[in-house]
Amino acid sequence: MGTSEIVRNIAEVRKRIEKRCLKNGVDPSSITVVGITKTFPAEVASQGVSAGLSDLGENKVQEAQVKIPLVRPRPTWHLVGHLQKNKTKKAIELFDVIESVDSLELAESISSWSGKIEKKVTIYLQVNSSSESQKSGFDPSEILELIDDIKVLPNLRLAGLMTIGPLTDDMKRIERSFALTRTLFDKIVKIVGNGFDKLSMGMSGDYELALDFGANVLRLGTAIFGAREREKSATGG
Repeated sequence: MGTSEIVRNIAEVRKRIEKRCLKNGVDPSSITVVGITKTFPAEVASQGVSAGLSDLGENKVQEAQVKIPLVRPRPTWHLVGHLQKNKTKKAIELFDVIESVDSLELAESISSWSGKIEKKVTIYLQVNSSSESQKSGFDPSEILELIDDIKVLPNLRLAGLMTIGPLTDDMKRIERSFALTRTLFDKIVKIVGNGFDKLSMGMSGDYELALDFGANVLRLGTAIFGAREREKSATGG
């Protein structure tokens, strides 16, 4: 896929976003599109930037470590996949936003390493809103109990929530997942205050529905870059 096709895909995505936003009374310019480049080479990621994407996302630290230095001009990089604590330091060095913070212990590790390398990193808290055992994320029933502990950690910008809708054709299940995350988001805003304003929901198959529930960060891979050769994973599609 060349730059011209990526440009066309981005235009189509933005048209769909605008239509949905106007229906919902939302400013389309408030929506951040994160192009998910996992499994695509650095050349394709650079084409995405040339086509107008300011944000790109990767799933794995190991893959990002090779790719990120090759992508110019540098976009804002999001980590959207599960982060193991032993890779925290490298993740902070590579990424600007870590969307997949799924435990108090991981938040503490990021805070500690951020202080050591003197880089303040933006984090989103991942919520397992579909209660699927194979997914990472805070249990929706526990996250509110931990917010006070997380919000006081130094060297972090606690900026929002992220969730992954269930991989299903049952739109009602997806709606419940998004609605629950939005409810938690609204409650946490009152606790954290200014700066907590990102709601990352929606991938290539459900981003228009996510917009109906207030998503303002969309993680889109195949809708922009086309089908992957390898199997689609569940964090950014």
